[in-house]
Amino acid sequence: MLDFLRENKKVIIAVSLGLCLCAGIAFERLYQPSAKTLKIYSQGLEDYNSKDYSNAYYLFSRVGYFSKLKPVALYRQALCAHALGDEASEVEAYTSLFKHFPTSHLSAEAKYKTAQLIIDLNPQKAKRYFNEIILSGADEDYKVASEYYKSKIESENPHSKTKKSDIEKGFRNYLTKYPNGRLSLQVAKNWEVYNPAMTSSDYTLVGKSFMLAGMYNDAEKILNRADTKDNWAVEGLNSYNLGNKVKGNSLTIIGVSKYAKNVQKDDYKALVDAYLQNNRNTYELASELLKIANGENKDYIWNLKCKNAPKSEKYACYEELYASYPNGDYAQSAMINTMIGRLLNKNYAGAKIIADDFIIKYPDSENLDMVMFWRAKIEQKYSHNPNYEIFYRNVINNFPDSYFAYRAFWILQGLSSSVMNAKLEYRQIEYPYKYPARGSILYNLILVNDYDMINKYTKDGFVKSWTQYKKNNYVSSSYTASKAMDKLKTKPPKDDPRWRLVYPLHYFKQVENNAGHYKNDVALMMAIIKEESHFNPDAQSGVGAIGLMQLMPETAHEVGQKSGYEFNTTDLLNPEFNIKLGNIYYSQLRNALENKDISAVASYNGGIGSVQRWKENLEYTDTDEFVEQIPYDETKNYVYKVMKSYWNYTRIYQK
Repeated sequence: MLDFLRENKKVIIAVSLGLCLCAGIAFERLYQPSAKTLKIYSQGLEDYNSKDYSNAYYLFSRVGYFSKLKPVALYRQALCAHALGDEASEVEAYTSLFKHFPTSHLSAEAKYKTAQLIIDLNPQKAKRYFNEIILSGADEDYKVASEYYKSKIESENPHSKTKKSDIEKGFRNYLTKYPNGRLSLQVAKNWEVYNPAMTSSDYTLVGKSFMLAGMYNDAEKILNRADTKDNWAVEGLNSYNLGNKVKGNSLTIIGVSKYAKNVQKDDYKALVDAYLQNNRNTYELASELLKIANGENKDYIWNLKCKNAPKSEKYACYEELYASYPNGDYAQSAMINTMIGRLLNKNYAGAKIIADDFIIKYPDSENLDMVMFWRAKIEQKYSHNPNYEIFYRNVINNFPDSYFAYRAFWILQGLSSSVMNAKLEYRQIEYPYKYPARGSILYNLILVNDYDMINKYTKDGFVKSWTQYKKNNYVSSSYTASKAMDKLKTKPPKDDPRWRLVYPLHYFKQVENNAGHYKNDVALMMAIIKEESHFNPDAQSGVGAIGLMQLMPETAHEVGQKSGYEFNTTDLLNPEFNIKLGNIYYSQLRNALENKDISAVASYNGGIGSVQRWKENLEYTDTDEFVEQIPYDETKNYVYKVMKSYWNYTRIYQK
């Protein structure tokens, strides 16, 4: 009996210890200290990035359920399971996420991915999930894709009582919104199988998706089933892709003359562009097409005619376009060119009328800075208004970061040269706002450096730009910040950290050293690098330009030889050497152009021969009139962009 009690006591103790251990583990999972959670998650993320998915899965599973990081850890578990090919564990992790954390930013995506994974095994359950996503506050792309999957499930159910038109609505909505989307080809194929006798416009949608996927022969077969009035634009584009120029030309002529209202605007424009490119993209051809065009989008052809017109007819063409389509899609472009034409022809009163009308008519236009600048110039140079400074200050105050703010400031300061050689002070990039609240999900994600998950929890472009910067993705960081800044109607003060994301000082020391040595402006060299490569040292253009300052190998070797540098072309991928050679090249251009920096910038893009020819042949009285008359749009826009960046580097970083 005593032995029995002793043995049972051992069992009781063992069981008690086991229960205590389990309770301790459960308690630790629920009430995990924050420091421990961060350590576990950070190690899991490190293993994930090292592709040790098994250990990463285990570590993410240990993150406490009461932690703000738990839904993210579950999402990471699902990613690990996917990488390991463990579909069951992937579904389990996603399901746990949206069931236990329904308000998480990741919940809708987790439910969507779960539904995708179980669609073959349990289509009705998947359908229920997709329907919940459609009715939720999920992002539009998840809703549209869920509509498609719901339609797919219904189309494969022989006992479905859903109307055929309702089923096809999901297919149609997806291809209309995302004709070149990730699922578009799959949608098109499923729809074709479901209804081999769809409507003419639906055949056009399906054929377009095949065409955009590069399946031109399949697209042709589908498009042949549609009526010409519906498919002419897409079929014409597909014909050009197949090398059938005659058919492409014929469909363009038939379409613009008879069926303009039947097609989407983007398809109309794409076919007209292809027509001009596949024949002779000239003023005469656009003029011929304009004569036969009827109905909607005719002003697009008219605008192309004006863009390709010789200088002697260009501004008159735009005057006529504006008179015919005063509220059309190209009215802004027509008004601006009409204003410039009148200025060059010394019709200053007429130019002033157009400028004033534009300012009233388009108060939110992206071109308002340009019009307001020229309106100021009319007051200063042509009307001799002694209060012209007010107009220039309006440009600077309303559009502080624009090219025209730069020009307005220069005029007000009476500066004769295009740059001022300001000393820049290096300032690091930092988080663009006040840090998120302590303990919040974003705060914790920043602590563990999980930049990919931060992007899933925010739609703010500047935060997304910052995460790209932290991952050393300088190109995408700069692009993302630029787009975010463009969306702001009221720009922040120049010392706001968001500006540094748009205009970063990557490779600043190398630029500063070389610019100083070759007597170039530091801010201007930073601007050229930003616009040429967006700080990607491995950048290579389609025409062969290489590196940060996008030097053509032939030009680079010629410049290097004159300066005593022998090198291999691959050496241009070395950031410091590329910056050195780019500075030498720019200094040579500037010296050959009487130290005129705007002319040198134009030459950097358009070639020194072209710029010298323009300076000889164009009629202008100042820098602004010269820039506006640069014949190559690419070069004119390049001058705008580089000098805008120069201005911003100067105002943001000047000591």
